[in-house]
Amino acid sequence: MTARQAECIVGLLYAVLSAGTIRLTGDGQGLAAVWPANAVLLAALLDRRPDGWGRLLAAGYLANVATGLAMRGVGPAPFLDGLCHVAEAWIAARLLRPALNGEDMLVAPSVVGRFILVCGLVAPALSGLGGTAVASLVSGRDPAVAFGNWVTGNGLGLLVFTPFLFALLRGDYLRCLTGKDWGRRAEALALQGLVAATAYGVFCVAERSLLFVLFGPAMLATFRVGRLGTKAAVAVIAVIGTVATLRGQGPIAAVTPDPHEQATLLHAFLAVLLLTCLPVAAALTAQGRNLRSLSRSAESLRAQRAELARLAATDGLTGVLNRTAFREAALAAMRNSRMAPVSTPPSLIAIDLDLFKQVNDRHGHLAGDRALVHLVSVLRAGLREADTIGRVGGDEFLVLLPGTDADQAQVVAARLREALRRAPLTLDDGTALLLSMSCGVAPHRDGMGFEEVVHAADMALYGAKRARRETWMLSA
Repeated sequence: MTARQAECIVGLLYAVLSAGTIRLTGDGQGLAAVWPANAVLLAALLDRRPDGWGRLLAAGYLANVATGLAMRGVGPAPFLDGLCHVAEAWIAARLLRPALNGEDMLVAPSVVGRFILVCGLVAPALSGLGGTAVASLVSGRDPAVAFGNWVTGNGLGLLVFTPFLFALLRGDYLRCLTGKDWGRRAEALALQGLVAATAYGVFCVAERSLLFVLFGPAMLATFRVGRLGTKAAVAVIAVIGTVATLRGQGPIAAVTPDPHEQATLLHAFLAVLLLTCLPVAAALTAQGRNLRSLSRSAESLRAQRAELARLAATDGLTGVLNRTAFREAALAAMRNSRMAPVSTPPSLIAIDLDLFKQVNDRHGHLAGDRALVHLVSVLRAGLREADTIGRVGGDEFLVLLPGTDADQAQVVAARLREALRRAPLTLDDGTALLLSMSCGVAPHRDGMGFEEVVHAADMALYGAKRARRETWMLSA
């Protein structure tokens, strides 16, 4: 929707509400009992940056003047009255917008308090000074009565309808409905239907005063739908209650036949309803935000704990398990093999890079670190997902092979040695570094602990290294 389209819609809606309000609640000359049209203009102002307010204010003013001329006749009153109404919306927007900061007006109890004070008293009282002067000069109304009617009627219109219209213009209701499943949508609509049916029953059907009954469905909509449910519920009750009372129906009309007293009582009831529901909705919204914030904090803490646990369990250079974490994994595999009715016990492969000290001495420790990382990448490529690698010393590694006997482990060790031999490490200066490793295999047997299996694998490793050194010596 373009800015010009929005201004046209605001002007049209302002004119329709103004005409309908004068027709239903005014006598054609004086002040209307309830004035919701300014809520349209205020909601539009709050939804736009201040540098775009000029056209909206002009649209509201022209709509007000056109309606006044059509409904109350030609004269200066519509032009002066329109200035007062537009000034009221501008004052309320100026005072509310800094507190909203782009958020909803029911986002927190403090914002609700400011909204009630500004829209229920400050803005209507300031604009009411001009409105009272116009009413007194044109129709000869008592200034005190005219001022009271202006403040209560305009204030009630802003309080009841601005939250609903603001959410409607921002698209909050559309996002709320599209973001819910069909069950939640049906529930939200059914709750508003319950509010409307209850309000109709209280104001148009019941023979006794049952105003207290309205708090039930209004609070239910607040708790189940949130602040959007509160805004819609209060607006529905206000519309039905106002129309019924002005037609002489309902508990308020039964109390007194005086229209001004009826308006005062209706204002008082709707004010109590607002002061009850709006702070609750704001508190629920704030609580929901706090809960979401706590949930995000808890999720962040869980992620941090998981990361800390991972760092505590892994070797910082190669990323494989350190000795403590590898020991826990090996013990778990040994327990699982004992508990299974038919299971092959795990085996360990002890691995040591050949002539690793010479790599450090000739090429530097950085090259030695890269050799260790390269070894781990070769091991991972040649092992199963269930196999586990652990670094237990400088260039000493252990590999846990669950469900693997000694013969199978020997085959795996030979395959890993061959894979490392076929994958030279290229250093930064272009040197191709040929790496080799020695392996020792030891299966886990009943009655053996972790350290015993590691010792057996180490002994096999040392034997393999001695044999390789003897082979190198004989070759030399």
